[in-house]
Amino acid sequence: MPSPSEPVRPDPAGPDRSRGDRSRVWDSVLPIALFIGLERLWGLAAGVTGATLWSLKIVVGRRRRGEEIGRYLPILVAYLVVRAVIGIVTDSDAVYFGIGIGTKAAIGAALIGTVVVGRPFLARYAHLVVPFDQTTRDHPRYRQVMGHVTIGLGCYQFLTSAWDIWLFNQTSASGYVLIRFLVGWPAGTLASMVAFFWADRALRRVPGFPGILDLLVPPEDADEEEGLNEENDA
Repeated sequence: MPSPSEPVRPDPAGPDRSRGDRSRVWDSVLPIALFIGLERLWGLAAGVTGATLWSLKIVVGRRRRGEEIGRYLPILVAYLVVRAVIGIVTDSDAVYFGIGIGTKAAIGAALIGTVVVGRPFLARYAHLVVPFDQTTRDHPRYRQVMGHVTIGLGCYQFLTSAWDIWLFNQTSASGYVLIRFLVGWPAGTLASMVAFFWADRALRRVPGFPGILDLLVPPEDADEEEGLNEENDA
């Protein structure tokens, strides 16, 4: 243990990272809670209004924190507002949720379409999330792998759209929102992990590719973190 006169150096990213994780959890849960609570008290319009306003707050907050929303911010805000207005005016949960289901299916079709025309979406934009170097991105294997993952992502959108339609026909509006969240989060996490590990293994055939995990956590950062942990354990 360090001596009393030697202060322990805190990890400057620790508190910020922890606050960011908690913020993302609240961002995921609160729109659901607002919709269910307000919908049960005052009806669909109140639930839609509450959930949409909070969603807009999330989008604007992420933009102010510098997260990658960028040029898509106006499109996302317009979509949320238009969908909410249509849901409130029609007072129809079928119309409101149908827009979301249709949008998800359209995204799936668009993703697969990018592969059909020879411009896979993830081949063009995956490096914004994982810092693949230019050599890796220029390799034919990279384009092939990202094309397969893009198709998988598109098919996942279709599958979840079909699940949403079935679920909507089986339960109430509040039940639909709650069950979709409880099932969708672990299903999305599992699908992401499968895609991550498959792509990591498939890209090993690219010469010099170190692995996705090594790209996300550079060796110098890992060594520094390990050194700090060993120092604090001493």
